[in-house]
Amino acid sequence: MKRLLLLVGLLFWSCDDKVEEPIVEYIGMWVNGDIIPVYDYYESITTFGIKTIQEDSSIKKLFVIHFQKGLGRISPEKEHYALIFYDVDAKGNKDLIDLGVYVNTDTESSKGITLEIVGASDYTVNAQGIIDELHDNVVSGYAEGTFWNPYREEFQNGLVVFENLKIETDSTNTFYSEYY
Repeated sequence: MKRLLLLVGLLFWSCDDKVEEPIVEYIGMWVNGDIIPVYDYYESITTFGIKTIQEDSSIKKLFVIHFQKGLGRISPEKEHYALIFYDVDAKGNKDLIDLGVYVNTDTESSKGITLEIVGASDYTVNAQGIIDELHDNVVSGYAEGTFWNPYREEFQNGLVVFENLKIETDSTNTFYSEYY
């Protein structure tokens, strides 16, 4: 009987020594159905999140994934692509973005999304995205949509899938903090 109890105790004790798997970041991108190898194509991939209290006491949240061709300071003059999630009536919690569905174009939702490429005349035709996992400002989700690329003079369809991205708060990693 003592041996049985010892065996059961060892089994339970060994279960407590679980080795946690490291969190692995992943970003997949497709433009017009073509795979863009983001970690090879872009020299800089940054995230940025901010939560601000507006004059009317509502809370605004912004989350940006920014891909840039050139190294150095993040700049609108360098070739880049950005995915921007924003909520103008967000929850009052510690998160820098909230779970949910984000849409573009005009809807009654407070949650919006924009796909941008460098250029003053680019614009999002339509887009939708989901933030489906969020823990300690590590986020997973996806976004898809159509945007005008002024450099190629064509509409392009983009899809971005991301997992386990840490939302950073360093405002030098974005120029979008003032726009949304």
